[in-house]
Amino acid sequence: MRPTRSWPVRMPLTLLTLVVLATSARAVSLREAYESAGPGGGYDRLVTLQTGHVYTGGLLIGPVLSPRGWGLEGEPGEDVKIVGNGAILDLRGEQICISYCDNRLDIEDCVILRGNVRFRGIDTFDHYEIPTGSVRYCTFYGPHDYGVRLQGTGSGVTLERNIVVDAVATGPDFLYVNGWSNDWLPTGGSFAPSVQTGLYGFATIRDNWTYHSDHHANSDSLRHFVFLCEYG
Repeated sequence: MRPTRSWPVRMPLTLLTLVVLATSARAVSLREAYESAGPGGGYDRLVTLQTGHVYTGGLLIGPVLSPRGWGLEGEPGEDVKIVGNGAILDLRGEQICISYCDNRLDIEDCVILRGNVRFRGIDTFDHYEIPTGSVRYCTFYGPHDYGVRLQGTGSGVTLERNIVVDAVATGPDFLYVNGWSNDWLPTGGSFAPSVQTGLYGFATIRDNWTYHSDHHANSDSLRHFVFLCEYG
């Protein structure tokens, strides 16, 4: 496994903002694109996005964990591939998350703003639901919390040739069992795989680049790559 490296390049925020504004009239929600996509390439949904278009909001694939009865609630998971073709995904503080299922999510060739990508699984006496997939050739600018966070998963996930610039620290992340914030779960890191490698295995992480325009953040290795526990 190769370490994530820092790439000393500044992405012009003003130019990126102009691109978003210029294409905002054609913006549709990422959820709409997902729901209108049909099967293809062995996936339940093959979501093919259009170059130069902006897609807004987050996307949840799979159920959520209810703290009341420790059960899973919501729609079942699906195997999904998002082919970006250079499209801009303005998540607006939300996430693209595959959650508590044994399905696959592959994302490639997207520009992702103001959000993050999460793979969220669980391995307990009651549940064994661990997603797999990949994030390849994506550029993250100003992602909230993290660029990519792996929770309850590892083996079977590939993060390859992505660029993360200026990941935003939003305060402590939340414990998945009860939703409480925990100081041992800091945000602001570009890549945050699970520290529970004995349980979930290692993700394949290679040839990724991260950068912070703030000198102090950029000199802190934990703002680039940090192992985090599911339990805080």
